[in-house]
Amino acid sequence: MLAIGSDHRGFALKERLRGWLRSRGLVICDLGTFSAEPVDYPDIAIPVAEVVHDRFVDGAVLVCGTGLGMAIAANKVPGIFAAPVTSVRLAEAARTSSNAQIICLGAEVVPYELATQIIEAWLRAEFRNGDSARKLDKIRAVERRYAHTAALRGTLSQAG
Repeated sequence: MLAIGSDHRGFALKERLRGWLRSRGLVICDLGTFSAEPVDYPDIAIPVAEVVHDRFVDGAVLVCGTGLGMAIAANKVPGIFAAPVTSVRLAEAARTSSNAQIICLGAEVVPYELATQIIEAWLRAEFRNGDSARKLDKIRAVERRYAHTAALRGTLSQAG
């Protein structure tokens, strides 16, 4: 199962991609937005990243104007690797090298036909492990370090 979400700038592309993904037999969990009314991309990206983090879905596609805002917001959820993707090559690398569970597309920079090719490549690709695993472990170590220091700051503020 895949999750999908967009802000208002990515809404039209998200709707087309959702239909295309379903026509391929995939189960899609659409977490919004559900209209072209303005919505802030973190309001969509973070809940999508959380369902990926909690393994309610196998991965996700996020769409905004450029793909950048969605990626920045989704990557704030610990353990999530969200990649802004604009080509088939980047889609493959997002999975094979970075093990990205989420790809982020920009409706203003990626036309529908290319978006379907990008998603196809990302779905087909598999994480290769190797040197990339060591590098991703370093990123996870930073997340753990910041989680630890955040907990410590909370303890110190309560003691003061």
